[in-house]
Amino acid sequence: MFTFVSLPSHKNDQNKLQTYTSMKERLILFCMLLLCGIGVSRAQSDNAKDFDQKEEAIAQKLQQAVNEKNYKEAEKNGKALITLFKEQDENTQKKYSWLIQSYYYNLACFQSLLKKKGEAIKNLELAYDNGFQDYNHMMNDTDLDNLRSDKRFKAVLAKVKKVGDYLDILQKAPGYTHNERPDTLPRFEYINPNNKYLVEVRQYFKLDSVAGAGDELSKIKNILTYIHNTIKHDGNHESPAGSNIIKWAEACKGGARGLHCGGLAHVLKDCYLSMGFKARHISGLPQKYIGECHSIDVVYSNTLDKWIWVDPTNNAWVMDENGIMLSVQEVRERLRDGRPVILNEEANWNNQQKITKEYYLDSYMAKNLYSIKADDVLLCPSDPNAENFFQAKYVVNDDAWFWQSPYQE
Repeated sequence: MFTFVSLPSHKNDQNKLQTYTSMKERLILFCMLLLCGIGVSRAQSDNAKDFDQKEEAIAQKLQQAVNEKNYKEAEKNGKALITLFKEQDENTQKKYSWLIQSYYYNLACFQSLLKKKGEAIKNLELAYDNGFQDYNHMMNDTDLDNLRSDKRFKAVLAKVKKVGDYLDILQKAPGYTHNERPDTLPRFEYINPNNKYLVEVRQYFKLDSVAGAGDELSKIKNILTYIHNTIKHDGNHESPAGSNIIKWAEACKGGARGLHCGGLAHVLKDCYLSMGFKARHISGLPQKYIGECHSIDVVYSNTLDKWIWVDPTNNAWVMDENGIMLSVQEVRERLRDGRPVILNEEANWNNQQKITKEYYLDSYMAKNLYSIKADDVLLCPSDPNAENFFQAKYVVNDDAWFWQSPYQE
């Protein structure tokens, strides 16, 4: 039995900071997020605190240099960050291992802008060696335009493409196998909205007023947008203790903190359940785990007779060419076969940055739709190389079973 009400989200479901963005357009090192729930849990040991403080000081100098287009000074501070990282003890380096690829990548960008081709390409190679895989970003980053005709750059790009062309990887994934026996698997079950906790959730968030008097789909969208606007995305904190979303919301009042993508998905799920909707918190996962993934929700629409995609981190839903809201299953298949997918205009991160279809769907979620996890069930294609890195109790290859109607007998 899988009961969707208030299960704490997996620690590893939060996204980890991997921001490789054009210095001409955004923060280089610690941009809050290109888009989706990006998060880092920094244990505050003495070494970690010392590293944080020194890193922040250098990063501020680097950002000022970038703002002034002083790429020579930015290069100097980029090298200082790498030196600082290498000076840390083994445990600290391991804890923050995801940072070094970003340091090398950004340094390569500065050096490209300074026309230091050889050094830039060497640092791109080091970024790749340390885990950099964002092929889509590398393809579109104008900071690297000075390097694109160089055969050494093309060689690095080819290596990144092999592991990081996420849309291509998804399109080449094996299909599902529709042979699961429902009588051998437990059923998903959903808590009654009259449950005492869910009644309190409904009252606390004033969800009857939030949902409004419109049709089913407008209520689903209104609740999504309300949670998105009420609790900010914040990848720098774990979710508060326990699983009571009222306590979580109280902890986030005033904007002093927020929740990572998994926490936001947990809050939205319980809100939908309290209003009588069937909802699941799901984790979208890559073929090979590279330190981050993304959590969203699905809510069952009786109007459309399917589960539909709702992402509280980005106030996002996805539509077809006729404006009909799509399910995760439909989005995944459309990305695989090239049919249109349209992101809603309202999609944004923390009401600060607009989310684009090209990044969110064609790259980021293309990566994170290889396998899909809900509670203790992992749905993956019939691929022996697909990783069960969250150790799901049940691994299934039948998408029809996984996405069956919650009202199916």
